[in-house]
Amino acid sequence: MQLPSDNPGPQSPDFSAKESGLGYLYQARYALWLLLDGPEERELVIEGLDDIVLGQDGTPLDLLQTKHNVVPARLTDASPQLWKTVRIWSTHIRDGRVQVPPTTLTLVTTAEAPAGSIAYSLRPGLGRDCTTALDKLKEIAANSSNNDLKTAFAAFSDLTQEQQLQLVEAVHILDSSPGISDIGVIIRDRIRAAVDRQNRDALYERLEGWWFGKVVEQLRSNGLLPIAGFEVYDKLRAIAEQFGPNALPIDYLDAKPNSIDPQADSRMFVQQLRVIDVGIPRIEKAILDYYRAFEQRSRWAREELLVGDEVESYERRLIDEWERFAAAISDELPPTVSEMELKKVGRQIFNWMEQTADLRIRPNVTEPYVMRGSFHILANKPAPSVWWHPKFLERVSEILTEPEVTS
Repeated sequence: MQLPSDNPGPQSPDFSAKESGLGYLYQARYALWLLLDGPEERELVIEGLDDIVLGQDGTPLDLLQTKHNVVPARLTDASPQLWKTVRIWSTHIRDGRVQVPPTTLTLVTTAEAPAGSIAYSLRPGLGRDCTTALDKLKEIAANSSNNDLKTAFAAFSDLTQEQQLQLVEAVHILDSSPGISDIGVIIRDRIRAAVDRQNRDALYERLEGWWFGKVVEQLRSNGLLPIAGFEVYDKLRAIAEQFGPNALPIDYLDAKPNSIDPQADSRMFVQQLRVIDVGIPRIEKAILDYYRAFEQRSRWAREELLVGDEVESYERRLIDEWERFAAAISDELPPTVSEMELKKVGRQIFNWMEQTADLRIRPNVTEPYVMRGSFHILANKPAPSVWWHPKFLERVSEILTEPEVTS
């Protein structure tokens, strides 16, 4: 018996790549939703026994297959999506990797299950009919001549009658499930109470960015250590706290520019450090601080997290504190001072900024790169607002001979 297939036919490589890529993203995003929607004790593994394995205390409770369709699709009785999933679960049961019951088997798909189909009979709730679904699966496995699915038919047929019944009773098909964009909307709605309305998108982006990093970390680990629900909730709370009135999110703690070349870098703030004979390792750190602060402040501005002229007010504070310290150090200079002594004083002022000063844009923004990088931004202006060498402005034409390179 050759059944009609819902396969739309040959797909272009671009279409296949797009569908595959979205499928992986959908799997990861749906997994995040599962942890947000469950108890903190729930544990999750991606690409373990199945696309997603939900469990608790190391025991799998639900195996999930996630299927995302780029174009509308129907989960007919001949659907490869259905039968490839049946093959995976049948193999697990045959080999004793999964016990049903108590483990449940869930197919999450954006495809629609037509009325009267196997998939329709295995949806949860009223109308669920495991007997009819089992009879149809047996008939198709025994009589279909679809060579593309013969391994799936064989895997199901190799089960004992009792195992076939147990498999069907364990299967729950969630058809017409929300697509990848809709899952994002659902997650945003789930976390909406954590921050003010205007910060919800920024919170979601950071939570999902962290989550994708956790997924990659898990996929790379050999032990497949599960991710627990409490980890997601803890991270959500930690990110949300950064959007309070006394805080701002920190996003560039480990960020690095594409390249760092302290000896060739001709930007004003780097040349200022060369003038006072700061060592190469410290110049590298300064370049990192500048990059991180520049990117961080730009992101705060894009996301409208700053209030009024908050950056300008912060820079005025930095300049004022720098002026006070620089003036105090300069007052101790004798009338006649050597270039070596001027450089030493310049390093003292720079050391104060780098190692002692603690000037925060908001009280709970404690990451030093924000302040240090902001000082370097002020030192990088065509007419610098801060400088380290006491005679810098008087001798700028002598000291700076190379053209400035913008960020």
